[in-house]
Amino acid sequence: MTAVVFAVTAATSVLGLAVAAVLDALERTPGGVHGQWWRTVTALFVQDGGVLGTVSNLAFLALLAERLAGPRWWLVACFGAGLAGELAGYAWQPTGAGNSVAVCGLAGLVVVALLAGIRLAPMAVLWWCGALLAGVWGTGALLAGIGGAVAVQAARPWAVAAGRLAAASDLHGAALLAGVAIAAATRPRWPAPPDPA
Repeated sequence: MTAVVFAVTAATSVLGLAVAAVLDALERTPGGVHGQWWRTVTALFVQDGGVLGTVSNLAFLALLAERLAGPRWWLVACFGAGLAGELAGYAWQPTGAGNSVAVCGLAGLVVVALLAGIRLAPMAVLWWCGALLAGVWGTGALLAGIGGAVAVQAARPWAVAAGRLAAASDLHGAALLAGVAIAAATRPRWPAPPDPA
């Protein structure tokens, strides 16, 4: 599932970077709530953050692998929370695009996995949470990494980050909270922890 979503997102994102009319036709705009409903979905497949935003969003999409919860719950968290983020975006940032809100849904799976006692330490998770915190606090790359390293050790800082982002009217906070809610409600089967013996 990751490979398919990655390939589609990469193809439409590159096309949107190369042809501005593609981004204009697919991004989230106020028209999405006035008859152009497809924009709520298509905004997840193009990027408005240029080449750097495209590369980072695709990298995080690939690294928050579906092995954690399986393809079905990965898809539900990715698109359920992504759509929640897009809907919040109509109120907080009416024009925009990017799959970062879908990645926030996947990060929500990670939060619930941490709460369930699953030990995780992928660098993608460290930097993703750090980047979200940096967006709110305006810190640099070093502090983003430190914030991410702290956040991955416990679920509480993730909840703080989600709450702060949502309080700042950042659609990523809404998506992260939706990802947590989806994972908590569906209770995916987490992989068994390794035998300490």
